[in-house]
Amino acid sequence: MPSRKLTRDQRKTETRRRRRPVSSAAKKPYCFFAHIACAFDARAHASPQATANLLIEISDKTLKSSGWEKHLKIAALTDSKRIELAGEIAMAAALDYLKSENEFRQFPTQRFVNFDLTQPPTYISIYPSPTKVLPNGAKVWRVAESEADKLRGEPLSIRYPEIDHRLALHPFLKGMSPHHLELLALCAMPTEFEEDQIVFREGEPANGFYLIESGTVALEGKTPSGRRVIIDTVSAGDPLGWSWLFPPYLWHFDARATKACTAICLSGIMLRQHRDEDLTLSHELFERTCNVMVRRLQAARAKLISANR
Repeated sequence: MPSRKLTRDQRKTETRRRRRPVSSAAKKPYCFFAHIACAFDARAHASPQATANLLIEISDKTLKSSGWEKHLKIAALTDSKRIELAGEIAMAAALDYLKSENEFRQFPTQRFVNFDLTQPPTYISIYPSPTKVLPNGAKVWRVAESEADKLRGEPLSIRYPEIDHRLALHPFLKGMSPHHLELLALCAMPTEFEEDQIVFREGEPANGFYLIESGTVALEGKTPSGRRVIIDTVSAGDPLGWSWLFPPYLWHFDARATKACTAICLSGIMLRQHRDEDLTLSHELFERTCNVMVRRLQAARAKLISANR
């Protein structure tokens, strides 16, 4: 059979296609180790009736598919935001796996005790094929207790020294019970922002909730003409960001530190987990957040009235 002759333009296109480098970073999967405690009572997380050690792999294809559903441009996300999104998918995959297993389905409460980013391909030597592959392509391995320590990487949810004390001192959490403060401490980490540093951008996954301890943060939006305007200013003692509460869990504004800040960042992913499992904590968070929302809306209304006088 005679070979098909290519035109000059077709030859150039084919040459460019063959020479185009393949990004290994784009194809590198994200792997997470999860230690999950299962119990009949939400308050029994310290003494669970069953535990599961899981390894979850999120491929670039799965990440892009989830981004498409959330109307996100994955290529435009920073590495940290990609990891946050992959972690959100991995957590959902872990819970889906537990619901599919009779051993764990009987327990109404499943709590992530550890959720760690680990380096692939460590798990290859343990399990050559996944225990379960979910419809979105996420792969789940059941890991024996003896192998769990080998898979612990950089912790995404760890207990930081003095974090309990800092949480108890923050005005937003004033009067919260020790039990709820303990739950929040499991998903809290200290953070800092330099002056003019971007805290988050509009359209990115809202996977964090910030309690500002010092400094100020401006919430910024764009006018139809593209001009940036300051919508609100968040100061020490105030919370920042409630988009983690409501689907599709995306930021609606940019946040920029106007003065150097110290803050406590709580994982939106784990907060939603605790909120869904503990109705009293859910009520506390909603009530406190709604009070802040009403206060800020009233302040914005006052500004509009003053500007039109």
